[in-house]
Amino acid sequence: MQFVFVCIGKQTMPTGRRAASEKFLSGTEIRAWRLSRNLTHAKLGEWLGLTPQAISKYELRGATKAIALALAALDRGLKPWRATKEDLKAIETNVRMKALKKGASANGEKAN
Repeated sequence: MQFVFVCIGKQTMPTGRRAASEKFLSGTEIRAWRLSRNLTHAKLGEWLGLTPQAISKYELRGATKAIALALAALDRGLKPWRATKEDLKAIETNVRMKALKKGASANGEKAN
């Protein structure tokens, strides 16, 4: 467990708070969500890209909003997303277009 330290005068005292984001879902809520959908730790972990042990940890300690959003996406039938070659090529194209527009505007030309 990480501690946040508070300075009082010349002394530094731990507050017992975690430096991590505030929990959005309790562990009980995560467990209820998983069990209501008849999922095992292993299956949910596979869908989220986590180990079964990580799922168990979330059920004990709660989860942040990011995990809650991932659970909501799974609930709506969205599959985990991975960038394809086409996605990466689109990024390169976007970067090149921005560079061309910036270069054209620096030269006083009108960019299309």
